[in-house]
This record gives sequence, C-alpha cells and structure tokens, in this order.
Amino acid sequence: EVKVEKVGEEFVVKVSCNKGRDKLISILEAFEELDLNVVRARVNCSHFFAMEAIAVAQDQKTTDINDVTQAILMAIEKQGGEHIKDFRQVSKC
Repeated sequence: EVKVEKVGEEFVVKVSCNKGRDKLISILEAFEELDLNVVRARVNCSHFFAMEAIAVAQDQKTTDINDVTQAILMAIEKQGGEHIKDFRQVSKC
C-alpha cells in the first residue's frame, strides 16, 4: 500500500508492504530519481515493512503525486541491485 499526499511543497509518503529484500534502498533510489530530498523518515521492519517520509523537490519543480506513487510502487516490486528505470519513459511505451 502506498499513499502520497502533497502538503504545501512537501510530499507525505506512507508505505506498508510485506518485508522483502532492499525495500528501503529501492524507495530511496526512487526519491533520488525524482529529485526529491527526504527531510524526515520513520521506518519499521519488524513484522512487515512500513515507512512514513516527508520529501521535498530539490529544484522546486512541481512533481505530480501520481508520479511519486508510481515510482514507489515500481521500487517496491523491483529486486535489489537493479537501477530504477525512469517510469515516465516506461509509461510512454
């Protein structure tokens, strides 16, 4: 489950899913691909993976909530060690 809200210039991101390999790394890579800086995050990996994060755009450009949501969903599904393809390019195919 991925929920993204935009509050002012900040994105509030909530993720919960089954535990798996490199979920946090994949999600942070997705933020990086979107030029989002994580300002604050809380992660729990006890029985399942859960993350709440606040992120802001590096260059103050407007990033769409749907773009952030799709990038995170792709990151959750990928296996560790792979680079995230630009989902905007994939969605055009």
